[in-house]
Amino acid sequence: MDSDKNIDVLEKQLKLLGQKIRIDILKKLNVYRNPLSYSMLQKEVLGANPNSVNFSFHLKALKNGNLISTSESGYTLSTLGKQILKNIVSMEQILNDQNKQIMIRTSKYSKEPFNANKIEDYLIREGQLEKFLAIQISKEVKERLSKANIGYLTTPLMREYINAILLENGLEEIRHKLTRLGTPPFEAFSFFDRNFNPEQFISKLGSDVSEQFLLLNLLPKNLADLYLSGEVALLNLNYWSLRPLGFYLDSKSIVEYITKQSSINLNKLNNNVDFINLIMNFFDILTKFKPYFSEDILLGNFNNSFLSYFNSNKNTSNILNIIISQILKLSKRQYDEKPHLSLEFSFLDNIKKNNAENSKTHFYNDFLKNLIYQISLNNELICPLTLYDYSDFLSSKSESDDLLKVLTSSYRNNVIFYKNNHSNLLNSTLTNVHKLNKSDEKRNKIVLDKILINLHMIAKKSNQKDDIFFDNLHEKLDSVFEFFVYKKKLVDRKLKSSNHWKKIISEFFEPKNGDWTDESLKSISFFGLNEAVKTHCGIEIDRNVNSEVFAQKVLNFMIDIIDENNQREHGNYIFTQPHNDNYLFNKEYNIKLSLGDETKLYNIDLIRDESKLSFERKIELHKKFEKILDGGSIFTCNLNNLHLLEYIEILINSKLNAFSIRA
Repeated sequence: MDSDKNIDVLEKQLKLLGQKIRIDILKKLNVYRNPLSYSMLQKEVLGANPNSVNFSFHLKALKNGNLISTSESGYTLSTLGKQILKNIVSMEQILNDQNKQIMIRTSKYSKEPFNANKIEDYLIREGQLEKFLAIQISKEVKERLSKANIGYLTTPLMREYINAILLENGLEEIRHKLTRLGTPPFEAFSFFDRNFNPEQFISKLGSDVSEQFLLLNLLPKNLADLYLSGEVALLNLNYWSLRPLGFYLDSKSIVEYITKQSSINLNKLNNNVDFINLIMNFFDILTKFKPYFSEDILLGNFNNSFLSYFNSNKNTSNILNIIISQILKLSKRQYDEKPHLSLEFSFLDNIKKNNAENSKTHFYNDFLKNLIYQISLNNELICPLTLYDYSDFLSSKSESDDLLKVLTSSYRNNVIFYKNNHSNLLNSTLTNVHKLNKSDEKRNKIVLDKILINLHMIAKKSNQKDDIFFDNLHEKLDSVFEFFVYKKKLVDRKLKSSNHWKKIISEFFEPKNGDWTDESLKSISFFGLNEAVKTHCGIEIDRNVNSEVFAQKVLNFMIDIIDENNQREHGNYIFTQPHNDNYLFNKEYNIKLSLGDETKLYNIDLIRDESKLSFERKIELHKKFEKILDGGSIFTCNLNNLHLLEYIEILINSKLNAFSIRA
């Protein structure tokens, strides 16, 4: 009799579970530890069609069969329901295994059978998920896969299943940790079809992963969001966590290192072999720095401390060609089209007092003309940035002629003219430090990074209220200081195990307190100043006194906060002008910042190109801003060739810290 009774019960249960929706209800309740309300359970089971079936009818049937329980909190799975569901799932698995076996194509380029236990292990190991949650999620993945008509899965598709379920369960932070890094196939195809050589193609794909890793895993969400929203600009995002930005290296320190390490006697350079040995040793050392900077190296006193040794060589043309070939090789990198080497040409006040010194000047001018010529022969060559001391310009007819040859060539975009003793321009980011102590001026320096604040976006959010504007600006400056804390930690973590890096630090920088990250320069800058002033004041900087005063107030506020931080933390932060880089001319980035078409892109000028001010008044206004900045202040102007020397004379007599003439 008992046997017949059990068969009757089994028959009723099988009949009760004969409808798929009832099994779905049991499975949903099994996934959640806490009771589910009627509406929540209905939404989980029926999704976007809650009224497609009589849901309460099915719940009542399951309750009458003692498979679910109800309370004030909602519905839960009963003990009997759990036992029966376990057996149903086992039966489903048997049938699935009999009909098909899902294969996984792994990231290790192999195929293996699907194993749900590996999902659980993955969630615990990589997502740091608690075990009970890992079991819950892996069950849901297994259930969905059992319903999917999939012959074999890829690892990325498996991750999509897992990530979707994590989001549905409110586990966004866990999903964030497990996001797969990589380039979507559509973008990879676009790289593939462009005129990239193989090295550029592979470098671009790797750069994308490095950027994603930084923003998703290395930086906290609040800082990553500042970059993604366009409120803060970071340079060379792909290398941001891996390298400093650049170096200032006095050429004299490299030559001195060579004499210590080799048998080269600088006082007895008699033949071409000696000269070539000096050249190759010099650039071999620079090549050792190449893996450790993302922007560029500036070779300080390049003419006086290096080129001057070759002035006496009779075979000048060949020697110059060798030097220039090494320069162009070092300046170019596969992954971009900007210079990674800057050369400083400095001249003493008495450089032209005798013929010997005058011949040196002609030798340096020959070098520049030869450099321009070599670049003109090959469009793929990357021209280094040249920083040229203008203190002796126009002192002779030959000097004027040489200057015109430079300024009427396309090369002039790569020349910055600076006033003697006011340059110390560290690299193409235009980071100079004329406020450093005199004893530190010629020391080799590391530029850790340059981070820029978008003043325009601050203005748009401030509704023309000064107090809100400066509160927001203060908040962004605090975030930039936080960025630098992470930059120091990440780069030090990456480089501290490198014996090569330790050797470079000890030989060329000799940090006084033993910590190169603390002593490195940390440049803080801005962009969108003109746009910010127009938005906040209603009119541009150069058109109204109030706008001009507000612009100066903004820059003074920033330098005051930076100085306070330096005093409080003994920091090494400097305040610099913006410079040409992707955040200025990259069309996609500017569209994201809602600037509109390409004619409205940000630029580095403190004064607008289209300003109606006279040339002299533009210079006068620029010099007001120049006094506020710690460095990097450069007056840029577009000049035609018709009255070029006339304008050059005005620029020189104005005694600007630095100026550049664009083509």
